[in-house]
Amino acid sequence: MKKFYLTTLFILFLLFSFELAGLYAQDQSRGVVVEESVSETKIKVSENRLIIENLPKDGVLEVFSIVGIKVHTQKVKAGTNEYQLNLPKGYYIVRVGDLVKKILLK
Repeated sequence: MKKFYLTTLFILFLLFSFELAGLYAQDQSRGVVVEESVSETKIKVSENRLIIENLPKDGVLEVFSIVGIKVHTQKVKAGTNEYQLNLPKGYYIVRVGDLVKKILLK
């Protein structure tokens, strides 16, 4: 049994040391870091208001119940906007273009 534990510890040590070596090699090869200002689309909820930030282009907002029934559809504009959702409290799935997020209306 002692031999089993020693073998397991040895294997874990080897795996861990390879991971550290890989991280060190990655850090050395990075060189110059170039920052890109890519605005990420975010969906936030505040009470019954839905806030969509940094939407790249106009689209359609679709809201589904947690079981998959479409309960709301609305056209949305590019940029940062706020939309009123007159829906009962609960969990919903929001989709705008390729972005999908689960939200909770309180």
